[in-house]
Amino acid sequence: MQPSHVDVLGHGMAYRRAGSGRDVLFLHGNPTSSLLWADVVADLSDAYCCTALDLIGMGDSDRLPGTGDERYGFGEHARYLDAAVRALGLDRDVVLVGHDWGGVLAVDWARRHPGAVRGLAYLEAGVVPVSWREGTGPDPGLFGALRGPDGERMVLQENLFVEVVLQAGTQRTLTAAELDAYRRPFAVPGEDRRAMLTWARQIPIDGNPPEVHDRVAAGAEFLAASPLPKLLVSGEPGAVVTGAVLEACRRWPRQREVVVPGTHFLPHDASPAIAAALRAWLEEEVTV
Repeated sequence: MQPSHVDVLGHGMAYRRAGSGRDVLFLHGNPTSSLLWADVVADLSDAYCCTALDLIGMGDSDRLPGTGDERYGFGEHARYLDAAVRALGLDRDVVLVGHDWGGVLAVDWARRHPGAVRGLAYLEAGVVPVSWREGTGPDPGLFGALRGPDGERMVLQENLFVEVVLQAGTQRTLTAAELDAYRRPFAVPGEDRRAMLTWARQIPIDGNPPEVHDRVAAGAEFLAASPLPKLLVSGEPGAVVTGAVLEACRRWPRQREVVVPGTHFLPHDASPAIAAALRAWLEEEVTV
């Protein structure tokens, strides 16, 4: 399915939409795009209006002008997401489904618009702050390097997330067509790849960066208190939501958990199971 585009704060944001009925908004993470959700959307679009968005600076959405990480900080992504949701008419009675950073953005949006959300599903999303001291953070060798000057070389020049991380986080072998689709938006080395590097630097580890830590912590507090229907899709073995992070997520009320095979990029390993879990949850837990 070819993407459509909507003007958002003076820039084009791409999205793919199929089906009719209750609105379900799918948000991807790093370094993917709306293509991550293609098979899940195809399975659910018989009963729901499924919209998969490309975050600003990613997929077929526009890159922001200038240089440096400040263009793609969490707050900027949230600002563009807010505007995109309004432009697409998804700012009421919507169900949010997010993977990776898309899940974190979904929680943040739900916290700030609690009356507009009917359900929230998340997969391999860093929805609680993590710590290297406590052993819950990502690989310190890799992500420590990404936070330093080597990050520009690793991501902006060598395209680490597309060329290495995508396959490392997927159990099955990605096809050449899938890899080419993810390479295409990041074909030009340099600032066109900045969003991927900034996301790696935005993970709230041991309180840094503080503004992201505060928003993620607020989201976790919201989920702990909210009666909003929730669906936690866990991977077996998983990568991000494991151990103490998984146990923290399991404490939240009115939440169903399903386990599917896969490491991090679960829709690439288990789309049929994810679609079936979403359908059952939507039909049984999310009120009409």
